[in-house]
Amino acid sequence: MRTYKFILSTSLLAASVLAVTACKDSALLDVKPRSAADLATALTTPEGLDAAVNGIYERLQSTILYGRDFLAVSEALSDNAQFTNKSGRLVNENRNVAGATFGNWATSYFAINQANLILDNISTLTFAAADTARRNSSQGQAYFLRALLYHDLMRAYAYEPGVEVPAQNRGGVPLLLTGVADQSKITLPERPAIADVYKQIYTDLQSAISTFAKTNASAPAYGNRQAAQALFSRVALYNKDYTTAVKYATDAIAGSIKLSDNSSYVSGWRAPRHPESLFEIQYTTPENIGVNTSLQTTYTTLVRLGDRGTTGGFGDLVPTTAFIADLEAEKSATGAVLDIRRQLYELGTTGRGTAFIETTKFLGKNGTINLDNVPVIRISEVYLNRAEANYFLGNTADALADLNVIRVRSGLPAFPATITGAPLLAEIYRQARLEFGFEGHRWFDLKRTGQNVVKAAAQGSGLAYTDFRILAPIPVNELSTNKNIRQNFGY
Repeated sequence: MRTYKFILSTSLLAASVLAVTACKDSALLDVKPRSAADLATALTTPEGLDAAVNGIYERLQSTILYGRDFLAVSEALSDNAQFTNKSGRLVNENRNVAGATFGNWATSYFAINQANLILDNISTLTFAAADTARRNSSQGQAYFLRALLYHDLMRAYAYEPGVEVPAQNRGGVPLLLTGVADQSKITLPERPAIADVYKQIYTDLQSAISTFAKTNASAPAYGNRQAAQALFSRVALYNKDYTTAVKYATDAIAGSIKLSDNSSYVSGWRAPRHPESLFEIQYTTPENIGVNTSLQTTYTTLVRLGDRGTTGGFGDLVPTTAFIADLEAEKSATGAVLDIRRQLYELGTTGRGTAFIETTKFLGKNGTINLDNVPVIRISEVYLNRAEANYFLGNTADALADLNVIRVRSGLPAFPATITGAPLLAEIYRQARLEFGFEGHRWFDLKRTGQNVVKAAAQGSGLAYTDFRILAPIPVNELSTNKNIRQNFGY
């Protein structure tokens, strides 16, 4: 195995070294193990191009991104979760201690640089006619993944349009759109306006959608047209661009991946690949994150459903009593809980101390402990994106229709058409909270809508939306290297 290193002197590109690894064994260029490859090889052959794209997915698998933190830290910061202190992890995040937050800066810019290098070079390559679709898929994925990474950076480090705190607003995140493979290409960018970053994300998603095949990929482990449309609906919703959110939500809903029904919803979480996933991060057995930081060990002490005699993980982060009470709020005439999503929460073991109700959304695929694919975008989100966007456009009937798709599927009665205005919007937000509990949405939903975070005293009592801790701090090594970057207010 050979390692090729491209020395970089700015922490926007992870502070030091972009290491790209190549192996002579051609099996390592296969899409499933997702090994990175020597850039020289990656950008001259279709197989190598696949491997270069896979290197971006490898970054997304990391604990800092979708391996754990972009889900678990989001839940810890929000009002969904409480820490158990069984391993000492996520305690400060749950208490909203300054600086105990997301750290996706360097890893994201590493991945963005890989996408940039692919996009810079792919147009210079000559492919056989039979490889055109493969080339287009790689190019579409690079655009799609760059858009996802930039939006996730914005979600962590910047305000959303329309809810900025003017005295504290320092802009968006730096836009790097050209790949850097040697020191001569390094730049020291400033933070652009928030609107400029959203404009670039729009451009990338439009490019991805136009480049991807019109038929949707059957494997959501890779970027595809339907996933790009769904991500566009999310990005536009954050941008308060409701007409665009409705358009791309509608396009995504027309695709091949459909909503689970009432009878299959819970079992969908036991499948290796979630049936609602438009895009998810895939893990193979060698990529198991392990007992210390996987989502399974973070969220539950259980090894198997119903087995309280065997302790596996730590169960560091569990639902608050208020969250569970909300899941149980709607009941039948006999007092039975109606919401089928309550079945995804179960009492854990006493093997590490007090037993708590824990989420079982991530319980090891195919019975393999600590190994789960991670849904990034599910079709359920797209319905709620469209419901919220239509609400703000004044299309109350359409908003109610999409809301009720989710409610009825979840075992709840349809929301009354006689209830409109603020109560309707509150129910859309409520369903998003219940639907995506412990999938990493709640903190970002509170943030993008400018809401205060209300918590019990044990979790730090929450924080006002105007508190500087709503935004993550720019890493210190970035500030020391690039004097053009302004730190977020309060740090």
